[in-house]
Amino acid sequence: MSLWGAKSQLLIAEIGGNHGGDPSLAAKMVEAAAGCGFDGVKFQAYRTGDFLHRSSPYHDELRREELGFGSLASLSELARALSLKFGLTVFGPEGLALASTCACDYIKISSGDITHHPLIRMAAGSSLPLVISTGASTEAEVASALGLTSGRATILQCASLYPAPEATINLAVMAAWLRRGLSAGLSDHALSTEPMRWAYALGARMIEKHFTIDRGLPGGDNAMSLDPAGMGGFVSGLGELEALGAEGSEGLKAKPFWGSPVKAPQPGETPALIRRYALAAAGIKEGERLTLGKVAFKRLSPRLLGGSAILTPDRDISNFTVKKTIEADEPIFMDSIEETI
Repeated sequence: MSLWGAKSQLLIAEIGGNHGGDPSLAAKMVEAAAGCGFDGVKFQAYRTGDFLHRSSPYHDELRREELGFGSLASLSELARALSLKFGLTVFGPEGLALASTCACDYIKISSGDITHHPLIRMAAGSSLPLVISTGASTEAEVASALGLTSGRATILQCASLYPAPEATINLAVMAAWLRRGLSAGLSDHALSTEPMRWAYALGARMIEKHFTIDRGLPGGDNAMSLDPAGMGGFVSGLGELEALGAEGSEGLKAKPFWGSPVKAPQPGETPALIRRYALAAAGIKEGERLTLGKVAFKRLSPRLLGGSAILTPDRDISNFTVKKTIEADEPIFMDSIEETI
């Protein structure tokens, strides 16, 4: 299935958690996005406890912003009625199942899950178009993720900072990917719309921008999001941008958001806080071999990450056997397992 159809570039309103967990407010944001020129909207399909350990500093905030799957299905119907594309960031099998049954046009893997290889494999097995965000990652991690999708995913250059200083945007990374023939775009967290404008001029397949109807709303990313007035100013200038050409446009490489074409974590990004780590889904006894059914992958507290190394989802967990019993919901430290290929 093709996400793009006849339209080669898409502007997506990332609603994220700006609705604060209120389905009616989320619906108003969808309607506003349709009214000011976006091509689509995106939400997050998650159960907080499935991907965040109770110790995570984001646990309580994201639980408050969690939308029920029934509400997300209703929002997908609203988006369709308004001729908007509808995307979902998925965090596990339940989100993938929802995406396949509701009117979802594409699924997305968050920046924090770029090393969650089991999830990427599941998502790549779906018939839905796949988008992968790349905040706080390296070129090697992006290549590994793409390799799991047979290269069919659209990758979004991103800085996992909220807001992101222009010097961390590195639009040159996206431009380099496009030159290589990759399907690439920008997940933009800058306060201005200038990086977003230039991404469009460079030929980004998708531009994702956080969106709200009121930047004064509490919670989420409302304070750093684009509102309808800001989107109106962006859309009004698109005709001029189309005539600018790509990176040959005078002065582009001197702009602070152009940066380096080398994909790497930026100052201020903290990969460890947004990545997932292996925990015991239930108690695992000494001598047992690890399987996906015995393991849960969750974001953890910085306190837990400061000690011994913990098993990560980019490793083949079936290669490991437990050396000592691990209690349910406890991290699987590398010193408690041994590789037995």
